[in-house]
Amino acid sequence: MNETSQRRLLALSAILLALVLLLIGQLVRWQILSHILFLQKARSMQSQLQEIEPHQGRILDRHGHILAMEACTYDEVTGAPLTPRPYRFYPEGSLAGHLLGFVNAEGRGFGLEKYYHDLLKGQPGQRCAGWDPLDLLRDVPPQDGADLYLALDYLLQHQVEQELARGIEEAGTEEGTAIVMDPRTGAVLAWVSHPGYDPNQFPELASTAPQLFVDPAISKQYEPGSVVKILTMAAALDSGLVTPQSAMEDREAIEVGGHVIRNWDEKGHGLVSMVDVLALSLNVCAAQLSTHMGNRAFYDYLKAFGLGQRTGVDLSGEMAGWVKQPGDADWSESELGMNSFGQGMAITPLQLIAAVAAVANGGGLMRPYVVEAWVQEGKIERPRPILVRQVISSETARQLTEMLVQAVPREAPLAVVPGYRVAGKTGTAQIPIPGGYHPKDTIASFVGYLPAEDPRIIILVKIDRPRTSPWGRDVAAPVFSRIAQRACHLLDILPQDALLARR
Repeated sequence: MNETSQRRLLALSAILLALVLLLIGQLVRWQILSHILFLQKARSMQSQLQEIEPHQGRILDRHGHILAMEACTYDEVTGAPLTPRPYRFYPEGSLAGHLLGFVNAEGRGFGLEKYYHDLLKGQPGQRCAGWDPLDLLRDVPPQDGADLYLALDYLLQHQVEQELARGIEEAGTEEGTAIVMDPRTGAVLAWVSHPGYDPNQFPELASTAPQLFVDPAISKQYEPGSVVKILTMAAALDSGLVTPQSAMEDREAIEVGGHVIRNWDEKGHGLVSMVDVLALSLNVCAAQLSTHMGNRAFYDYLKAFGLGQRTGVDLSGEMAGWVKQPGDADWSESELGMNSFGQGMAITPLQLIAAVAAVANGGGLMRPYVVEAWVQEGKIERPRPILVRQVISSETARQLTEMLVQAVPREAPLAVVPGYRVAGKTGTAQIPIPGGYHPKDTIASFVGYLPAEDPRIIILVKIDRPRTSPWGRDVAAPVFSRIAQRACHLLDILPQDALLARR
């Protein structure tokens, strides 16, 4: 073999050796270094990670009556197995629609469904479906959503909806709100805004009437009018400015900050008592009380009662409203007079009923709430009622309650509830428009609680733009009385005679 052939043989041998070493290296990499990676790839080709959807929690009233639940329909695809498709179902239709609300596929919505969305929807699980028996050990079970139990009584809710609808029809109008609460705890027993809607129909309504989704009870603000005189009188009594036995001169008009304030009947009533101020709903006297208290004291009390602030209720969409304060750029001294009888401020119906409930509750302002408990995986969570603050003394609350009891038959005889002592007040509020107030339209309201000696319920009735009469005493007071009678029957609230006999 010549030298050239030897060189060729060595070169060929070197190439073959390099190829063998390269092959060995690749085998080492595949079999040892990349074993885990290829095993994972192989397993991923033969296993699928599947998400297991949880069941949504239900919403039930205080007696366990179902108001919202998960239902299921099935897609009819030819040649394929039936595919279940869960959806939210409201068995009572429009009953408590504003309170319950809904949530769409993107997680946006209203009411309880939105506020408690994460709790109701639960947590998804995972299932690894494949050839490896160990996959079963890696399954993560879903956590079903919690069941919510409300303070609401669905029978009372139904009756309040009926009575409010009747009152709105009798008033010749279309809109109104009614709330029933337990003043001792802040528990919402009934919650109605008219017109309502059926949450089952929210996809269609979203394109045809989305304005129905806005709940006037917490998401629309208004000037409350003379019902605020309850809070003005509470402040005057609690600060020591007056006593229940005090008298004052009711003049025809009073000027505050350049603004002339008159009574609703444009008359002066001479020397009047504090009960007269409430029974005759005297704007001039209310303005005298607030101006004599002064800016700091008067507005401190309004703030303590929660006006112009969110209550913290467990519902989505609550507005804060506004009550201008001294020192604000747009505040003027005239506001001190107008605010005393509920003009020149904007609050929600829930703020108002919560504030007056503090008087019924011995001066203690409670945070309103809707959900009394939730149950998840056999565990019960029951949040305690929350006392926000003590606004007035219990003695002031007792004195004011008695004054209101005396005033109701004089101011609003249609609000009287046979067999019960009612403490309450009417409101007839003008509706602001650019440049002033509407010449005819009003918001008529009545707020009251009973039995006065041991308040169990407080009710607010608000009717917008009544046509048959502009006055709260004519339009809202009778609706209050009918709701109160039904509530006392359903909730087993004893009349005064029976209550005294038990004692």
